[in-house]
Amino acid sequence: MQIAAAVTANFYKNSKRHFHSILVRMDYLQSLYNRIMGLSSQEYGSFSSNDSLPRKVVAFGNVLLDQTAHLADTQLLERYKLSLNARGELDVATLTKVTDEATLDNDSRDPHLGGSALNTVRILKRLGTEPMFFGAVGEDKHSETVEDLLKRDGVECINYRLQKVPDTPTGRCICLVHKDESALYANIGASSKFSEDFLRQIEQEEKAFFLRNAGNKQIFYIEGFFVPHREEVLTYVVRNYIRGRRRLALNLSATYIVKKNYHHILYLASNAFFLFGNKDEFETFRECWGAKSIDDMAVELLKQSETPKILVMTHGGKGVTLITNYQDELSPPAEVTFENFNVPRVNNIVDTTGCGDAFVAAFLHAWLEKRSLSECVRVASDVAAKVATQVGCNLP
Repeated sequence: MQIAAAVTANFYKNSKRHFHSILVRMDYLQSLYNRIMGLSSQEYGSFSSNDSLPRKVVAFGNVLLDQTAHLADTQLLERYKLSLNARGELDVATLTKVTDEATLDNDSRDPHLGGSALNTVRILKRLGTEPMFFGAVGEDKHSETVEDLLKRDGVECINYRLQKVPDTPTGRCICLVHKDESALYANIGASSKFSEDFLRQIEQEEKAFFLRNAGNKQIFYIEGFFVPHREEVLTYVVRNYIRGRRRLALNLSATYIVKKNYHHILYLASNAFFLFGNKDEFETFRECWGAKSIDDMAVELLKQSETPKILVMTHGGKGVTLITNYQDELSPPAEVTFENFNVPRVNNIVDTTGCGDAFVAAFLHAWLEKRSLSECVRVASDVAAKVATQVGCNLP
């Protein structure tokens, strides 16, 4: 009888704890949803910001002026030897011709802010985490458009520093849509010339105000698209900023980025606390690594590090895989665990562009609010699902 009573009491205690956990998660998701739905772009642009305060997230990325064009046929694609369901880079002249032709006779939208990390900081701001952004633009009319869009969207309240690069155009990207397929082609322009000297100048002139004490949580976020041509900058970031509780987060971003820049991607991934990417990107990373499977590659990557890591692999609508040896902030690396999560089904998909960027933003936001990793995945999935119902990387 005593054993039975003890078992019953323990069952009741565990059930009560589990029920409480569910209620806490529901309350958090509801508060987050209210925050999203309760703020218009004008309202979240009116937040007061103190430029002298270091942000919890500091992002480095390409600044792009994005345009979307819906094509009636594939003639333009064939003429320039472009492919649907592809991502790539074009030279400035070709990109300008493609953009001009695509937006002249087809259903197209006005230019809007683009760039993976810039999308992420915009969503972070919307969710309530103050970010900072480093990037570069040219000294041209497109940079003026970028500035106008930053102000119109309320992003001027994001603490950002843009390097102005002479004789190089501001980055541009065209999204070509035909029926249910799309392709993204870009030229990052001035972004490729973001320099270590500019970063050092900001440090000296502004006394490295953007750095939090190494004992406080801070995330330095790097999009994979930012890696080419800026290896020196990112090596400087790792060597000088990443220590203590200042963590590095890396997004693999695209298979061609991983393949063409594998050695520096590996360097960053080896020093990263967070590693984000979709299955194809992780598969390319695995292939370059030489492992038999993504699981084997992940285990080796985690075991080679003296500190814990959190790997987040998305599978589109099929779910999310979390691979980690993270236990808590004060503990050394634990045993490697694998966990799969379902994601919300979205029936009214409008545009999946930027869903991955929004996923990262929401995951980091939830983690900074001390949520469990499973909650971080669920919150990130919910936010990404909402973004899929909008045009571009935006929330309702």
